[in-house]
Amino acid sequence: MSVASHELTLHRRPLRSPPRGAPGERIYAIGDIHGRADLLAEMLEAIERDCLARPTQGRKVRLVFLGDFIDRGPSSKLLILALREASRSEFATVLLGNHEQAMLSCASGMDEARDSWLMYGGAATLASFGIREPAEYESTEEFAGRLSEGLGEGILNWLRDLPLYWRSGDFFFCHAGVRPGRALHRQRPRDLLWIRSEFLESSRYHGAIIVHGHSITSTIDVQRNRIGIDTGAYRTGRLTALAIEDAQTWYLATEPTI
Repeated sequence: MSVASHELTLHRRPLRSPPRGAPGERIYAIGDIHGRADLLAEMLEAIERDCLARPTQGRKVRLVFLGDFIDRGPSSKLLILALREASRSEFATVLLGNHEQAMLSCASGMDEARDSWLMYGGAATLASFGIREPAEYESTEEFAGRLSEGLGEGILNWLRDLPLYWRSGDFFFCHAGVRPGRALHRQRPRDLLWIRSEFLESSRYHGAIIVHGHSITSTIDVQRNRIGIDTGAYRTGRLTALAIEDAQTWYLATEPTI
């Protein structure tokens, strides 16, 4: 596995200068990891090398994880524990994704949440925690109790407290996207976690450049109003991180080697 660095030029906003991050910081926003702790390890090493190659000159480096770090891949437990520890520092922000929300819904005993979560990768998370999949005869409430016990109250509380968005300068970070026409401070949780076509097909400026995951593309998806960085790591081996420093942007991507 190798990690390549690529320069990126963003579109100017109408009648204004290029978007900028907040002064005094460099951000590395990391897309959907989905249980691939091996790819995250590669990316973190690449970020360290990138900081040596591009000296930060005293700027604070912050990692922003865009959610969906569980399910599908084999290492959900390891990622939860690692990101939980990282989030205790001021240098890492972990956002909630729809997959984490789906697991929380299962743990709270919501009807129909169990089957949809398992269908979209939840079984891999259960396996990483050593939690048995639900039996045919098992009720929703019984499974919710086993899931909650297996995850532990500390992990559940941490997941419940994860923010849905974060902002730096002209950039707004969230998992899925935003509802066009609705102010950023009034966005609904469901849209921040689940929205797709209404957001992806919109060309309007949302009040900031939206940096998001959730919708897989083969490489980084740069539009005038948004930047998508979910490159399907769990199945492609390509994990992407967007770097922002003042008006400069570039990205790092793991690349499978043959």
